[in-house]
Amino acid sequence: MIVRSLRTRLVLISTLVSGMVIIGVSVVAWTFLVRSARESVDLQLEGISGRLIRDMHPRMNQTVMQRRIEITHGDEIEESELILHLRDSINDGVVYSSLGDAEQFFSRFPEGFPQKPAESRPRPDWAMEPPARPPHEKGKGPRSEGPDEVIRGPKGPSGRMGPPKGEGLSGSGPIDQQYATVPAFGKEWRVIVSHERGYFVLAAVDLTEAIADLKSLERGFLVGIPIAIALIGLGGWLVVDRAMRPVREISEAAAHITARDLSARIEETRNSDPEFEHLVDVLNGMMERLEVGFSHANRFSADVSHELKTPITVMQGEIESALRECEPGTGEEDRLLLLRDETNRLKSITRSLMLLSQADVGELIQKRELIDLSGELQELVEDAKVLSEESEVVIRSEIGQGVSVMGDVTLIRQAILNLINNAIKYNEEGGFVSLSLQHVEKGAKIEVENSGPGIPKESRAKVFERFYRADGSRSRNLDGYGLGLSLTQAIVEGHGGSIQLVGTEENLTKFVVTLPGLSGE
Repeated sequence: MIVRSLRTRLVLISTLVSGMVIIGVSVVAWTFLVRSARESVDLQLEGISGRLIRDMHPRMNQTVMQRRIEITHGDEIEESELILHLRDSINDGVVYSSLGDAEQFFSRFPEGFPQKPAESRPRPDWAMEPPARPPHEKGKGPRSEGPDEVIRGPKGPSGRMGPPKGEGLSGSGPIDQQYATVPAFGKEWRVIVSHERGYFVLAAVDLTEAIADLKSLERGFLVGIPIAIALIGLGGWLVVDRAMRPVREISEAAAHITARDLSARIEETRNSDPEFEHLVDVLNGMMERLEVGFSHANRFSADVSHELKTPITVMQGEIESALRECEPGTGEEDRLLLLRDETNRLKSITRSLMLLSQADVGELIQKRELIDLSGELQELVEDAKVLSEESEVVIRSEIGQGVSVMGDVTLIRQAILNLINNAIKYNEEGGFVSLSLQHVEKGAKIEVENSGPGIPKESRAKVFERFYRADGSRSRNLDGYGLGLSLTQAIVEGHGGSIQLVGTEENLTKFVVTLPGLSGE
């Protein structure tokens, strides 16, 4: 569907662009949040794994190691928020495990996880012997080595015990760490696996809370984005409506400028934009030029029609006098009869042009009186029967009684007679013309329908234009000059009515005229 409204198109475009920007920013933000959440969990796992790796060595006391894990992570393990599994790969022994069935958990790992270390790192070769005890000092008992004591190696290059942070205890490089997300025990777990010095450390963090937070954010995005787009669309509509207000004001003002009053101008709006001020100036200048040209054209048409009226009347009188004096049946009489017909035609054209020029300036209807439309149309039907005798066209009528209107009876008769003449003229031998009148809610409705060749499709929109005749009517050399329907339309609209070509099939043409009824009807 093509959207024709400029305001709607502007709102749709602005909303679409803004919506795409919002969605794009939201996608980027969502990606960043997911990545940040994952990195946060990975950092937490890296810290847990790193501490466990640093605390493990060949001479460690496993009881101390297990107690330290219980103290540090016991609550998280007990609440099923953390899983720890430590194994000595060289001696094939489990140092610590919070898993009841480790193999079941391992079976849920993705294929190929964890990968074997790229190279087997040896155990550190730094001294594992305890440092020499200081001499016994007076007043102090000998240093005892309880079960909780862990024997550590010498300090590294930084002065602290063990290797530099982030490196293996052998100093050969960073600890081998691998990550994966594993579904198990009805939850999602983020797992880290570390290999170092022959030790295998697995730590897994429950992602339930992190996933719940992300779900909450996701719902916020899903609800917030449509609301934001809707608000943008509403705001765009209000902004565009405000911006288009001067255009509507100009359109409304221009709509009141008609051929009857070309002197009206569009008023400039206070504090209007320079672009609209320029547009108003251009339109007013155009209307001024049109007024001048239209005035000159109307004056010329009226003056010519008026000036031709007298010589045509004189010519018509002279021709009538010559006809009375010439001998019947001679060639001179034939020429005079032809001149009389052409003079009458020229007189009719001149009168039609004068009426149209009066209609252009709103002076066509100069008197209004009560018209018995039913009686007038009945008389027109009788006249039509006389006109149709030669072409053997049948006149049908259905005249409703008691229909009256206000207007100029002469002009209304001429308008209906033009339709009847056209219906007879552009008919077929033995065809029909149907004339009907009925009272309707808003006044009177007159229908004139005739058989014969219909109006060509390409000519239907132009039948009311002045001097326009369809190609079919020209080719038949029928009498006419293309002003009948134009004059009929001017008369009907001058009375406040309307005329429409409502049906034009292959062998049927129908015009409908509506005239307003009496005041109060």
